[in-house]
Amino acid sequence: MDSTIKSVASRFGLIIASVGIFYTLMAYLIDLKLMVNTMAGIGLWVVNMILLIVAVSQVKKAFGGYLSFKEAFSTFILTYSITALVSAVFGILLFSVIDPEAAERVQVLIIETTVQLMERFGAPESSITEQVEKLEATNQFSVVNQVKGFFSGIVLYAVIGLIVAAIMKRNKPEYIDQIQDTEE
Repeated sequence: MDSTIKSVASRFGLIIASVGIFYTLMAYLIDLKLMVNTMAGIGLWVVNMILLIVAVSQVKKAFGGYLSFKEAFSTFILTYSITALVSAVFGILLFSVIDPEAAERVQVLIIETTVQLMERFGAPESSITEQVEKLEATNQFSVVNQVKGFFSGIVLYAVIGLIVAAIMKRNKPEYIDQIQDTEE
């Protein structure tokens, strides 16, 4: 893998992870309800996507405006992988080591938010009860579930990365290579 890709992916991966960690810390310190705020979640996702695309465009710019599909996808997925790894380690430390009680409080908030959302959309009581039972049976903040979430995220973002790479790729025309060869 090209050193430019590694450098840009590392930089942007750490930037995106820092944004998420900063938000999580602010929510942790101010009000845990912010961790289950739908609009904030959508906003963070949009910021993540913008920064992932900017990372790919930075590599494209460094390569003179040309970027193969493989290079675009590699940049996107490596950037996301670094983000996800740093975020998962932070989540494990915060919710499994530093303050496991916060994980329990957030779990309750997730259940309450899910019930409110399902009621707002007119879900039958049996569906709501079933969903609550599933949520209560699962500790999404356990180390195992956070590792599962890490790998699930990789798969989801790989699909998104394929789309972004297809859009961002720009192959170098063959005649440019021929011109460069004759100039040498």
